[in-house]
This record gives sequence, C-alpha cells and structure tokens, in this order.
Amino acid sequence: MPTHESYSAFSSLEKRITQLAVVLVGFAGLCLVAACALTGLSIIGALTIRPIPGEIEVVELLCGLAVFGFLPFCQLKRGHVGVDLLIAAFGQKAMNVTQLIGDIIIAGLFALITWRHCIGFLDKLENGETTPLLLWPIWWGYLVALILLIANVVVCLFIILADLRDIRNNKAIVAAMGAH
Repeated sequence: MPTHESYSAFSSLEKRITQLAVVLVGFAGLCLVAACALTGLSIIGALTIRPIPGEIEVVELLCGLAVFGFLPFCQLKRGHVGVDLLIAAFGQKAMNVTQLIGDIIIAGLFALITWRHCIGFLDKLENGETTPLLLWPIWWGYLVALILLIANVVVCLFIILADLRDIRNNKAIVAAMGAH
C-alpha cells in the first residue's frame, strides 16, 4: 500500500499537471477564437474595403498553436485512439499492460516530435526566416510550439507514472470513453 506522503505527493503532482493542461486548453481556445475573429474581420474587410493583409499567416500560426495547446489535455484525459477488442477478453491486467505500453509509445513519439521540432526551431532562429507578407520572424512561433510540445511530453511522463501507480495498486487504468 502506498504511504500517505507518496499519495499526497502524487496528488499534488496530478493537480499541477491538470492545471497546466487546463491552462493550455484555455490558451488553445483563445488562439482559435482569435483566428476566427481575424478571419471574420478579414472577410468583412474584403467585402467593404480590403482584406486584412497577412491574415492567413496569423491564422495559420494561431491554428497550429491551438493544436499543440490541446495535446496535453487530450493526453491527460486519455483521448487518443486505442483499439483493444482482442485484449479486453484477457482481463484487467492485460488491459493495464497494453495501456501502459501504448502510453510509453505515445510518450516516445511525442519526445521524438519535440526533439525534431527543437531542431527546426534552432534552424529558424539561425537563418532569420520571416513570414512572406508581414515579415514576422518565424522562430517565435516555433518557440511557443516547442514550449507546448515540452508540456505535452511532461504530461505523457505523468500518465506513465499514473499507469505504474494503478498497476502497482491493482487498479484498472481508466481510459477515455472510446479509447479503451
């Protein structure tokens, strides 16, 4: 049985991870609202005077950041796809082991994506590339996305810890509806 201190430490970590994911979902939602508002204003501008110059560049950035901002919450709620029709017949232990393996694979894949994105960020920072119309440096969008990807890897590692805790306590790993 886990000690009160270890349970309390895990609960505290779980609370912080959940807060991080919720803040990032809020950020992602704001990015989408801003992208929609900017698109709407540009359409109105095109119908009356002229569209907003560079609107497409900003909308692309906002939508990309929104995707990265939603990933940690999706992982925390285990919203990624999982297919286990065959495994379910083998019981809770098999389900837990396959869930743990899946979560390790997801963490590894996101770590790989984060590493490669970091290389892309460093490249954009060095070469000074800018957007075509607004001439904004591209590196800062890559930096924000990198921070969001790192947050996602942190959430993925927390999920693996939660899986190990549940397996150690002989509890079923709870997955999102449709994910398991």
